Amino acid sequence: MAWLPLWVALAWLLGTFGAFWLTGLARYVENPDQLCIFVLGATALFAAGYAARIARRPPAPRVSRSYSGNRLRLVRYLVLASAAYYAVRSLARLSEFGATGPQSIWTSIQNPATGYSNKFDIIAQNVGDPSPLILLLALLGVLGTALMPLLVLHWRSLSVGVRLAGMAGMALHIAFFLFIGTMKGLGDLVLMLLGGLLVARATLGRRRRARSRRRVALMLMAGAFALFLLYMTYIHASRSAEFGVGELIRPSPAISQMLGERAAEGISSTLFYPTHGYLGLSYNLQTPFEWSYGLGSSFSVANLGEQAMGVDPMAHPAYPYRTEGQTGWPALTYWATIYPWLASDLTFPGAALFMGLVGWLFAGAWSDAVSTRRVLPTLIFSQLCLLIAYVPANNQLGLSPDATAGILTLLVLYAASHLFGRRRPAAQPTPPAFVRYRT
Repeated sequence: MAWLPLWVALAWLLGTFGAFWLTGLARYVENPDQLCIFVLGATALFAAGYAARIARRPPAPRVSRSYSGNRLRLVRYLVLASAAYYAVRSLARLSEFGATGPQSIWTSIQNPATGYSNKFDIIAQNVGDPSPLILLLALLGVLGTALMPLLVLHWRSLSVGVRLAGMAGMALHIAFFLFIGTMKGLGDLVLMLLGGLLVARATLGRRRRARSRRRVALMLMAGAFALFLLYMTYIHASRSAEFGVGELIRPSPAISQMLGERAAEGISSTLFYPTHGYLGLSYNLQTPFEWSYGLGSSFSVANLGEQAMGVDPMAHPAYPYRTEGQTGWPALTYWATIYPWLASDLTFPGAALFMGLVGWLFAGAWSDAVSTRRVLPTLIFSQLCLLIAYVPANNQLGLSPDATAGILTLLVLYAASHLFGRRRPAAQPTPPAFVRYRT
C-alpha cells in the first residue's frame, strides 16, 4: 500500500503518453525522440522523488484508530464550512452565468453544448474586475479542498445533518458545471473522491468487515470513474453535434460505421481529451527558452500580477503563447501538458526536476495521511492527485485563483505544523494496514 499511489500515477502518466502514440495525432510530431526522452525522464524523476521519500522515512505507526473529540469537531466544522463555501460559490456563479432557476439548469443539462457555448458569451461580456464576493471566495479557496476528502474519509463519524449538508454543497457544485456544459468541476470531484477513498482503503485492516469495506471503496472508485467517463463521452458527442469536429478529432470510419457518427465522435473527442497535450508539448520543446519572470507557470498568478501591480504578462509571454505564434498551436484552446507552463519559469530541465519534488511531496502527504489521518496531509494528497491527473493537460492548481490559493494555504500550514508544531506522543501505537500486513 505504501506504493499504491505511485503505481496509479505511473499508470495514468505513461498510459496517456502511450495512448497518444496510438492516435492520429502522432503523425504530426516532428521530434519524437526529444518528446519521448523528456516525458519519460520527467516521469522517472517523479517516481524517483516518490521512492526517495518512502525510503528516507517509511510510514510511521498511526497513533490510534479512535479520534479525539477535538479532532472530530474540527472535521465536522471543516465539512460544514466547505459545504457552505461550495453552496455560496455555486449560487454566485449560477447567477453570474444566467441561471434563473431549476428549470433553466435542467434545460441546459439536456443540451450541454448550448450551455458550453453560452459560457463563453458570458465570459466575454464580463471581462474586467471580478466582484468583491468572487475575490473573497478566491482567497478562501482552501475551503474548496476539504469537502470531498473529509466527507469520504470520516463518513461514519459524521452526523446525518453534516452528511446532508456536504452532499447539498456538492450537488450545487455539480449543478453549476452541468449548467455550463463543462467537465472540469465534475472531474475535480471525482479525483478528490478517489484521493479520499485511497486514504480510507489504506487504513483498513484485514478483518472480514474491513475487507468488505475495501471492496465497497473499490466499487465506489470504479463506479465514479465509469459514470464520469460515460457522461464525458455524452457531453463531447453533444459538442460534436453542435459545433462539428476538427480534423484532429475526426474518428475513424470503422468506428463510425459500428457505433454511429455521433457516438464515434464522442469517443474520439474523449480520447483526444487526455492525449492531445503531448502534441502541444512537442511543439513547445522546439521553442527557444525565454524567462517569463515568474508569471508563466501559473495563469492565476499572471492575472494577479496584471490586476494588482499593472504587470503585462505578455511582455514576457509563457512558452505556449510564443509557440502559438510560431506553430499555430492555440495556447488556450488546446493543451500542451503541464511542462511548458512550468518551463516558462524553470526551463524544461527545471520542469523535469520539479516533477521529482512533486513525487517527494506526493509520497510525504500519502505517508502522513495514512499514518495519522490528519486533515492537512489528507487534503494535500488529494490536491496533488489533481495536479498529477492534469499533467497531460495543464498546470491545474495554477489555473484558477481559488485553486492556487487553496494549495498554497495548505502547504504553508503544513510547513508551519512541521516547523512549530509538536507531534502527539505515540502512545499505544497501531501500525497502518500496509505496515502490519505486508504478507
